[in-house]
Amino acid sequence: SSGINAEYGDPVESKSSIEKPPPIASGSPAPSSDGYDTDLEIEEEKTSYDTTGRQVYVTQCKSMGIIPVSYFLRNMQSSEIQMSHHGLGPKGTKAIALALINNTSVLKLNLSDNALEAEGGQYIANMLRENCYITTLDLGENKLGTSGAKSLGDMLHSNVNLKEVFLSGNSFSDKDIEHFTDVMKDFRLTHFDLSKNCIGEKGGQLLGPAIGANESLEFLNVSWNNLRRRGAIAVAHGLKNNVMLKQLNLAWNGFGDEGAVALGEALRNNTIIQWLDISNNRITAEGAKYLAKGVEGNEGLKHFNVGFNPITPAGACQLLESFGKNSSTVIEHVDISNVRVDEDLWNTLKETKTTLENLKVTHQPYLEGRKKPNPIATLKEWLEHNKHFELVEVFKRFDEEESMEVSKEILFDAFQQAHLPFDKTNMELLIDQMDGENKGAVNYTALLETDQIKWLDECVVRYNSNVAG
Repeated sequence: SSGINAEYGDPVESKSSIEKPPPIASGSPAPSSDGYDTDLEIEEEKTSYDTTGRQVYVTQCKSMGIIPVSYFLRNMQSSEIQMSHHGLGPKGTKAIALALINNTSVLKLNLSDNALEAEGGQYIANMLRENCYITTLDLGENKLGTSGAKSLGDMLHSNVNLKEVFLSGNSFSDKDIEHFTDVMKDFRLTHFDLSKNCIGEKGGQLLGPAIGANESLEFLNVSWNNLRRRGAIAVAHGLKNNVMLKQLNLAWNGFGDEGAVALGEALRNNTIIQWLDISNNRITAEGAKYLAKGVEGNEGLKHFNVGFNPITPAGACQLLESFGKNSSTVIEHVDISNVRVDEDLWNTLKETKTTLENLKVTHQPYLEGRKKPNPIATLKEWLEHNKHFELVEVFKRFDEEESMEVSKEILFDAFQQAHLPFDKTNMELLIDQMDGENKGAVNYTALLETDQIKWLDECVVRYNSNVAG
């Protein structure tokens, strides 16, 4: 999520209700709408009387034929402007950027989800080459794209006042990330958000060395990207070498066991990181083994989220046991959501709590003394009464790459949309049973070749065999 809370306010106000601009000082030329283009240049004599930029804003809106935003007019002397979801577009953004060049009041600017596009991003970047007061900027969800990334990257080379920049959901690709990684070693930023973009393996290979070289960032969010294979390993190596980062969000990527090996090594060497989220990364019990080796010697980690990974109860036990063995650990919270709690894991949880009394562990309930649920048996009974329902069609619909397998996370959403009769816990167990080999994805090749009831029975056999092993 973005770092500045959204406030909606009225997006527009009729021209008749706009306050009149302050009187022009004697001898000052009247404001003109001529000569304004994308370079955002404003002559000094036009703004010398107006340190808020209010007069500039009203004049520019009039010249471009747009209605001023009443919220902006009311808050130009505030320290924080929260203008998410106002539908500004490039033209509305240009007027705001011109007004803020000489504004000395606004310290935090949130223009997320305003359809700025690359053009609007350039206006903001140009304004920030002049404005030396704004320290927090949120341009999330604005379709800034390649040109927007270049404009902002160039601006960050010269701006020394920004401390927090949030650029979530702007369709930045591997190539676009280079505009930011080039300047990261010289960043003065403490918070940087690149979540929900399109950073893949090559982008990760650029991002990793930049993370390692950076000496200012304390918070970095690259969740909901496509970091995997060599890109994931590079990011982990960057964490290993970083000496400042305290919070790192890597959730919803594709680190897998290869990335987990590298992360384990990073955790063994990095004592600065305090908060790490690697949930939903297709890490199995094998990967958990290397993470466990990493945390066994870690002296800085306080919050560790490995939830929604197919690490199995055995993998979760290894992690918890490693924290328990570490006499120097400062761990406060471990999240193993979606891991089935069997008797061994339950006992490990109790033992770890004895050793680490203040540790909080987020986990599923232990169903001791109760009949363990069997979601596949429930699904078979439901299918008997809904004979029109074809499981294979659900898999096909959500297998966009036609790889013959669907990740457990996507399958969870698919089954929810199909209104299968399960609560969250039993839906997760159902998918665990289908993923009998703990790969983090369900292969449905055999479902194409056999009856769906028989396929479900085969899933149970594989699952029980794996649990027993």
